Amino acid sequence: MIVTCPSCSTRYIVDPKALGPTGRTVRCASCKHTWMQAVPDDMPKPVDVAPAPDSVRPIPPGSNLPAFTQPRSRAGHAIGWLIFAVVLFGGAGGLVAGRDGVVAAWPPAAKLYDIVGLPIETVGAGLELRNVSSTRKEDGPPAIVVEGTVANVSNRPREVPRLKAVVRSAAHQDLKNWTFTPGVLVLLPGETVNFRAELVDPPRGATDLAITFTTG
Repeated sequence: MIVTCPSCSTRYIVDPKALGPTGRTVRCASCKHTWMQAVPDDMPKPVDVAPAPDSVRPIPPGSNLPAFTQPRSRAGHAIGWLIFAVVLFGGAGGLVAGRDGVVAAWPPAAKLYDIVGLPIETVGAGLELRNVSSTRKEDGPPAIVVEGTVANVSNRPREVPRLKAVVRSAAHQDLKNWTFTPGVLVLLPGETVNFRAELVDPPRGATDLAITFTTG
């Protein structure tokens, strides 16, 4: 129940059972006013149930009433998770260097990184795939040949990740995939690199092929 001081209107949360069957004299922690607090008319019968933990704050000094508690906000929970991630990944340095791992463990953290100016980049950010084509190799063992170009369209050097080729059926089902390197590790702004890769003995029903950047 909520008890209000008749002198200064300060509110407190009080367990009705603490007032006893006939009420008791209580004192306000703010203004030191004392009064006789009666039990509520609709006070339920006592049951043998343990009180919920942390339901009220400790009794403040100079008072025999518990302080009025404030509910936790969602932002508080988010900050708590972020603090946990900082500890998990090694403090403030881990917060920056290990932000990919933090986001992998807790995806909502990506929005917090955006707020503080540390956006999470996707694989191949700043790079562009151009002129991608695939052909079937007729001479020798059957194979699918994929060719194209990787271009750095950003204003700073970019590491070039591996490329992943996925062979699909006419129903857009993945039949097989493989990874390969474009041939260079870093591209400067405006630079390009051509790539070529083969899939020997492709699966039956392969009609489509997709190329993406990958960390694998």
